[in-house]
Amino acid sequence: MIKSEILREVMLENREEVMRHEVIKRRISLDGFDRQVLVGARRAGKSYILYGKIQELIAAGYSWDEIVYVNFEDEVWE
Repeated sequence: MIKSEILREVMLENREEVMRHEVIKRRISLDGFDRQVLVGARRAGKSYILYGKIQELIAAGYSWDEIVYVNFEDEVWE
């Protein structure tokens, strides 16, 4: 089982990664759904759609405590 300190560190690093990217607004809406799954080909922009949504939530007043983003491609999971 992964230690909570490692999970916390990874989540904090992921926050920085999300906010570092400049996202171009696309005409795609993820609103109106309680749960969403983004699927698609490699390098199709799934991560950037997610980054954009998270940035929108932050701009709308949500706090990071209300958002969970974990990149499971991080080397710590290997």
